[in-house]
Amino acid sequence: MKKNSKITGDGFSFGLKSGAFLLVFIYAIVLSSGLKASEKVSDYKSVFRPFYDDDGKLEIAIRDFNLGSVPESLTVDPYTFKTGIIKRGKRAVKSAPDKDWKDTPYVKALYRYAAGDRLQNGGIHEGEGSYDGVFITVDMCPSKRPFDKDLFVATAGLTGKSPVDVAIAVSGLWMERHRDEFNWIRGLERSNRLNITWINHTYSHPYESSRPLRENFLLTPGVDMEREILRNEILMIGNGVTPTPFFRFPGLVSDKDLMSRLKALSLIPVGANAWLAKGETPVSGSIILVHGNGNDPVGLKDLLDFYNKRSDDFRDGSLKALPLAAAFRSR
Repeated sequence: MKKNSKITGDGFSFGLKSGAFLLVFIYAIVLSSGLKASEKVSDYKSVFRPFYDDDGKLEIAIRDFNLGSVPESLTVDPYTFKTGIIKRGKRAVKSAPDKDWKDTPYVKALYRYAAGDRLQNGGIHEGEGSYDGVFITVDMCPSKRPFDKDLFVATAGLTGKSPVDVAIAVSGLWMERHRDEFNWIRGLERSNRLNITWINHTYSHPYESSRPLRENFLLTPGVDMEREILRNEILMIGNGVTPTPFFRFPGLVSDKDLMSRLKALSLIPVGANAWLAKGETPVSGSIILVHGNGNDPVGLKDLLDFYNKRSDDFRDGSLKALPLAAAFRSR
């Protein structure tokens, strides 16, 4: 296999089944929406390349692409899960040996949550330990309805302090069809009212109401999961959003094969144990799931009720809105 198609070391393997070629799957998709001509994203591909930058910091490149004519990489800090976009070759000065990266929190999480074959709610669904807060996640699936502005206003004002942490699982079609609403949310981020962790929620979020779960969402016959994920990342980058190493399956539906392919893309699946529209109640350490795309009036009401009921706790800091990366404590 080519160098960037398989990374191994002491039992750690990012290789693929024969014929999949996932890690060298190149998308020459160019998305000009919202971009200058010189800033088009092209030659987008998945890689796994641990390295030390010129400051001696360990990072892992998980995507290579061109931004205009400039070669760039999407990188992950394997200790903090923070991602960044750097000019390829400028900061990557030394390859990192296997022993330096295989036991980092990020890589261990990749393997921990790639295991299992649950049909629904695979991946992390609550924080790994004791917490004095909750993880608020908002799904933005494709929708014809206006978004729930009140949800974002209430979240931004939750603690009386800025910024408030929230994770938004965004689909590409929602971004394209609701550009003004998307930019309004970005305004809350730019004004430091929200600290947003952007979760990949696929480009088109495939769904057919008549299909059973095992043949629906990303399990729908003919759906190309890799294309759905990478195309959405391209769109995110093209609109000024840096993708994170987190992914939410549409409908929270997956199987063993999808989990394995997600790991090969270096992404961690995020589920939930407090899907509000299903009547699940948040507790400390819960990953809350609500939709902010206008399609979830029950979940929206329950979230705002939860905010009101616990408003004093959020204000005095005894209950916190936590950043998603803080959910990973196991070593």
